[in-house]
Amino acid sequence: MVCTDRFKVTGEAMAKMWGAPEFPILYTAHPVGGLDRDRIRARAEELIDQVIAVLTGVEVSQVSPKA
Repeated sequence: MVCTDRFKVTGEAMAKMWGAPEFPILYTAHPVGGLDRDRIRARAEELIDQVIAVLTGVEVSQVSPKA
């Protein structure tokens, strides 16, 4: 899941409540609403290595550098 840092406590509590305390949650700075396309893309680029790591089951340090 990707959400803003304002929802960190809520996200972690929900994961724990549903029996998945280690559920991967990635955070970006709040807010996201109202950002233009370029700023949303920049946020996504900041998270891409973390997304790849979660989806492939490796540590972020093992993700290949972007070309």
